[in-house]
Amino acid sequence: MVDEIRKDIFERSVIVSALRSKRPGAFIDKKSKEKACPFCPGNERKTEKTLLAIPDEKHWNVRVFKNKFPVLHQRNFKPIVEDFFSRYTPCGAHEILIETRKHDRDYSDMRTDEISLIIEALKQRYVELMKIPDVNYVTIFKNKGIRAGASLSHPHMQIIAAHLFPDVISREMGESESFFKKEKKCGQCLMMKSELRLRERLVTHNKDWVVITPFVSKWPYQVAMLPRRHFSEISEINEEEIANLAKVIKKTFHGYSKLFDDPPYNIMYHNFPKSDFWHFHISVYPRLVTHAGFEFFGLNVNITSPEHATRELRKVVK
Repeated sequence: MVDEIRKDIFERSVIVSALRSKRPGAFIDKKSKEKACPFCPGNERKTEKTLLAIPDEKHWNVRVFKNKFPVLHQRNFKPIVEDFFSRYTPCGAHEILIETRKHDRDYSDMRTDEISLIIEALKQRYVELMKIPDVNYVTIFKNKGIRAGASLSHPHMQIIAAHLFPDVISREMGESESFFKKEKKCGQCLMMKSELRLRERLVTHNKDWVVITPFVSKWPYQVAMLPRRHFSEISEINEEEIANLAKVIKKTFHGYSKLFDDPPYNIMYHNFPKSDFWHFHISVYPRLVTHAGFEFFGLNVNITSPEHATRELRKVVK
């Protein structure tokens, strides 16, 4: 089957990528055991060619390369319309960012300067990938643990450049733009000021970043990390903000590790085109429960209130 993007008349879209079925752990009924980890130092030849290495390719602490089993490939964007349906060539790129040389480390074990290198690498790759013709959005995310969708355990992130805006991002953009046009102010900025004042859902903060459990948290112990300064995409983050983001990331994941003994989780970076009404932020979803059929309708049941989660996290976020 040829890889493609499909869209119907209701604007529902999906990426069909047969190559992804060949990656380790692609299907839940296949039990794959890691042998020699391809992401560990010394095994660089088992992956694609290095695109970015910090500080350098020989002594890297952070390394980026193309995914061997990409969702999207760099090629010309070509739409094909067929009555009710549309097909597109899967234009874009799919990269892997290895966060550390150490196989079993997490943010709670890293120094803040090590976390800063990860953020700097994400920024550099974001800028480069947005230069690809027909790419409109760069998705940045992390899956940790089998329950969170990770096929390999070595700490890594994924970066996908695509023509499409993900549905979650498109919906958030529409909601934020509507609010701004009505109130003439950024909704995230206003919400952040309110959370700082109320402190009911404030987990931690510093000069540049605020970490909260969102009022509408869909997952137990979900948090959002928001920059105090308004900007829309990771390309706009400055050096001091990177350093202070690294500090709140380490604190937050130290808390998760203390409470739940190294839980699986997903991280999503919310990037947007530069504007006054879209506010960059990071969402973290610890995978402490399994969602069931009800959640497929978009109606999430959270068994832990954000306020309770905040109180518990505050005890251990140090």
